[in-house]
Amino acid sequence: MKGKWLSFAFLVLVSLTWVTAGLTAEKKKGSATGKIILAPNQLQWKAGPPSLPTSKVAVLEGNPEKKGFFVMRIMLPAGTKIPPHTHGNVERVTVISGSINLAMGDEQKNPTVLPTGGYFSLPAGMVHNAWVDEETILQIATRGPWSLKVFKAGKE
Repeated sequence: MKGKWLSFAFLVLVSLTWVTAGLTAEKKKGSATGKIILAPNQLQWKAGPPSLPTSKVAVLEGNPEKKGFFVMRIMLPAGTKIPPHTHGNVERVTVISGSINLAMGDEQKNPTVLPTGGYFSLPAGMVHNAWVDEETILQIATRGPWSLKVFKAGKE
């Protein structure tokens, strides 16, 4: 009986050590920012990046300009065209409202139409372009620093 309790205590201790190590590592990475609860009307929309001049952005968590996890929403007015571009890190995007036409490469060919609730993840450096026919809000949840490099005929 005593041997079973010792084995059980050892397993609990090992488990707690792994959990603590995992939480410590996550905190060091910067994604454990504390409690954040936001209603849609609490988002603070600001002018988007120069590469998307008609867009607006709202940062929900973290800082897209710095290393570490962040969550940001981008509001694109109807008719917005996002030119062929790449990102320096993995891009993970969820369509919050509206829809987006997503095409791989530098031409608007064979797009995948993603409606509200759609999701895509693209590796760093993958050339893609997009456009929206209606006002669309996208959510990016990934690691910074975030960048959008416009791709022009054979060079970024």
